[in-house]
Amino acid sequence: MLAAQYTAPGAVSLVQTPDPECPPEGLLLRVETLGICGSDLHFCHDVATAEYPCGPGFSGHECVAIVEEGRGLPVGTRVLALAPDYNAFAEGLSATGDSVIRVPEHLSSERAVLAQQLGTVIYCCRKLPNILDRHVVVVGQGPAGLFFTMLLSRMGARSLTGVDTEPHRLTLARQMGATCVVNPDVTDCEAAVREHTRGDMADVVVEAVGKAETLNLCTSLVRKEGDIALFGVPKTHVLPVDVEALLRRNVRLTTSVFAQREPGLHSFRLALQMIADGRIDPMPLVSHRLGFAEIAQGFELAHTRSDGTIKVLLRCG
Repeated sequence: MLAAQYTAPGAVSLVQTPDPECPPEGLLLRVETLGICGSDLHFCHDVATAEYPCGPGFSGHECVAIVEEGRGLPVGTRVLALAPDYNAFAEGLSATGDSVIRVPEHLSSERAVLAQQLGTVIYCCRKLPNILDRHVVVVGQGPAGLFFTMLLSRMGARSLTGVDTEPHRLTLARQMGATCVVNPDVTDCEAAVREHTRGDMADVVVEAVGKAETLNLCTSLVRKEGDIALFGVPKTHVLPVDVEALLRRNVRLTTSVFAQREPGLHSFRLALQMIADGRIDPMPLVSHRLGFAEIAQGFELAHTRSDGTIKVLLRCG
């Protein structure tokens, strides 16, 4: 079968690799639809040089697939496959029964695959304080940040400010529920949040980028004894963070990773149900649809954000 492989920083190639085998008590899946995540860009461009080439299929994890063989689900069943080994950038993969969720028959694979990223956002939101009647800022309006904007606005935020440097993403943030949008390249973000909150500043700030500058920006936007959620994947293990500013505000820091290890996968099941019920419409986030053979182009679009890129989906088969 074909699989994608990171061969050097920023280089994605298609390689032939042996077909996976169906594990005992597990499932053999044929991949149908994939999404490119911001964390995939991190692994493609920023992994230490000594780790290249990465294993075939790495680091795909946003995946809808069809059961071809195994126990527990009928052949032909479509599933949201959470790929705990991060190896879904391939035409097929093996899986355990507890790492897949059955997709409702009426739900398209494109909509279903977006439940993976929404599930990670729900998983993070479970850790946050009550959002009702609170001032919220989401720094970064990429796909994950836009999901935060959608969800937190529906959770009853009094105000929600979306922050990004891309005008088309800010436009979409407005459509997704932001009451204010700010481009920090052209506007004093701290002053804008202070004005929008009438001097209160943000009760909760979500960092959905993964850079030192955006984390320090979050610190300047949160009120004293407020909350900052760290969601964006950083490019380096160590960031130059203004710890004194964090201490002066006495903030609470929440981190959120490895949502796919959640017992019962409740956050992903809720995400899939919300999309299936029409309570969340993820499709405005999809900017590009490509074939699996065009995965290198998809990574380039996602990395450069050219052509209004927000979310890139890949079709297999």
